[in-house]
Amino acid sequence: MINKSKVRQAALNLIYAVEENGGSMENFDLNLFWAIAQEKETDTYRKTLAKSIVHTARASADSARLLSTRTEAVLSATKDVLPAAKLAEDVERLQKRSDEFEAALKALKYCIKDKRQDTTEQLGICCTDVITLAQVVEALSKELIPGFADYPEYRQILQQLESAITRRNKLMSVCAALRYPENLYGQAEFVNLMRSAEVLRELRPEAEKLALAVIARRAQLEEKVNALLQNYSLERLDVVDKCIIYLSLYEMEVNKLDTPIVVSEATALADAYAGGKSAPFIHGIISAAAKA
Repeated sequence: MINKSKVRQAALNLIYAVEENGGSMENFDLNLFWAIAQEKETDTYRKTLAKSIVHTARASADSARLLSTRTEAVLSATKDVLPAAKLAEDVERLQKRSDEFEAALKALKYCIKDKRQDTTEQLGICCTDVITLAQVVEALSKELIPGFADYPEYRQILQQLESAITRRNKLMSVCAALRYPENLYGQAEFVNLMRSAEVLRELRPEAEKLALAVIARRAQLEEKVNALLQNYSLERLDVVDKCIIYLSLYEMEVNKLDTPIVVSEATALADAYAGGKSAPFIHGIISAAAKA
């Protein structure tokens, strides 16, 4: 389950952005907001995915060499043999895709080491290339092996090739599965990837739901805050302070969170986004609201 404090932080950022837009969702680009707001989470996910791919493919070079050797043996034996032309063509296609996978994996490793990259966008592209090619190699392998039974005269070398394909396919299968980290539950070596993917997958819907609910209730929250302020007007409140108060009151009144939890979370938000002087003021407003 995604960390609720992280959800509140993201929701606060969205509430603040809408407040700066005049408090209206009109002409507000939610997709652009999230592309920027989740940049850190996206970068973390891409880096974690890249490391997971390299970890998974650590024995790839050995299995690739074995496959290449066995492929060459089959191609040599079937050279200029017309009845085995399709077999040779299919084996050659698999070898070509396997070579492309190795090239993509090499590019990914280079991208990881390249410190000149300002963003992880290229890293994400490389990860996608490797995973896609793993899926292609895996699919071709599964299509190819059953057809070996049609060539009994090459049984010995095809058995050797099948062994090499099976070994390589185990690696391809895990690599291809990294496209959907949520399916790797229970595999300790990918726990960081699963957590990172979970944040990226669940943060937006949860935070957006909370923020939009607060924004929809903005008029009532303003009225309540106005009633709590003494010798002070709502217009004089710092925008960040105001957004933290709106979020806190909503969670206390609608989500029925206990006051100590709301105060603790609001203080953390104030320390992170508004500065130390805001925390006591926000604390006072929330406490007054709780008593009221």
